[in-house]
Amino acid sequence: MKTLTRTLILLVAAALPGAAAEETPPAVPTSALALEAEIRGELDSLRDRIEHLEVLLAELTALRTGGVEPPAMASPAEAVAAAAAQDLPEGLASTGGQPLAITGLVDTYYTHNANAPDDGQNALYYTNPNARGFGLNQVKLELETTSAGPFGFRSDIWFGSGARLFRDGLEPGPLADVLYLQQAYGYYQFGNGAQLDVGLMGTIAGLEVAESHANWNYTRGILWAWNEPFSHLGARLGAPLTDTLTGTLLFVNGFDNAFDQNSGKSYGVQGAWSPSDRASTVLTWIHGPENAGTNEGWLRDLSWNGWVQFSDRFEAMINMDLISATDPAGTSATSWGLGGYLRFHLSDRVRIAERYEFMDDQEARSTGLAQTLMENTITLEFQPVVDDPRFLTRLEYRRDWSDAAFFPCSGCSGGISKSQDTFTIGMSWVFGPR
Repeated sequence: MKTLTRTLILLVAAALPGAAAEETPPAVPTSALALEAEIRGELDSLRDRIEHLEVLLAELTALRTGGVEPPAMASPAEAVAAAAAQDLPEGLASTGGQPLAITGLVDTYYTHNANAPDDGQNALYYTNPNARGFGLNQVKLELETTSAGPFGFRSDIWFGSGARLFRDGLEPGPLADVLYLQQAYGYYQFGNGAQLDVGLMGTIAGLEVAESHANWNYTRGILWAWNEPFSHLGARLGAPLTDTLTGTLLFVNGFDNAFDQNSGKSYGVQGAWSPSDRASTVLTWIHGPENAGTNEGWLRDLSWNGWVQFSDRFEAMINMDLISATDPAGTSATSWGLGGYLRFHLSDRVRIAERYEFMDDQEARSTGLAQTLMENTITLEFQPVVDDPRFLTRLEYRRDWSDAAFFPCSGCSGGISKSQDTFTIGMSWVFGPR
């Protein structure tokens, strides 16, 4: 390095005015070829030393990281381009560990009840109880891990009238633990595709779900609201048995029991068969002691449903549910019902759905009145953006009727009627992954 420095100094000095008059040290070659050769030799020596140092640095880094080379730092623009190249799902976030899918839901409505009930409540309804205009059904936030690892969790936090009705009056123990939780469970995924869930989870029974936008109609049917459990706290194991058959086992506190009212537990079993991508059917049985303070007596629920897509524009579903309760003295009461659903896709943005249900509650198990209930609902759905149902608006007419006076009515004799007509506009906004 010293020889190279001296050589460069002499070259610069030779180029300066008056440099020829200066004395040249005898140790420095005067030939231009000799100077060039010496400079090239010094540069080659430096290059060899730098390459050797790079090899040593790579070996040291490998030792510190266990043989895995750390990723190079990327600029924000490069990171966005890399994510796009990997086709990552939308709406993913991470706190430094497993990535999370964060989904939000806002569900609002406007309902007019022709009976004008004095209490301002739509009888039988859970998702839009307000009979006097605008209402907030639910505001919901879903958090779920999305990585391919075996461990994960899901938590559904929600608020609103529909969310509170989901719990209020059903939970036999303290409500504080679960009032604003629809689901909250952790899971473990096995290598064969099976999954074990432990915690608070939605029921495996029935056809409809609590979220309006995930059903064909805006309001929930009679069977969903009055003849099926909503949720369970315990353990659930689901596993693929064949390419078309999936089995599920359930071991829980009971029916809508986050806080058990006795020492007994309920169990359930389910089989789901999908012979093709245009048809499926599900059979579910849940059974357990559900009387407060005793393990005597049973509550049983048998549900079956099926779905068929006849064409790209027309599909149908059917739902059957039977629930039977036995008290400690051995007296039983049963209610059961059947529902049929049709949906027509008029275009990529417009759909029309019809639901017809009846429920036999002649033993007054579900509604507290011996009656046979029926309802017919017609829903017109508009989806502004094709292939993206994250905003839906629905116009719905529903008629409920019974063979007994059951529906509050301000202008009717005795303040009660055998029927109820409602008109609803429902709107759902979903934010997050598609």
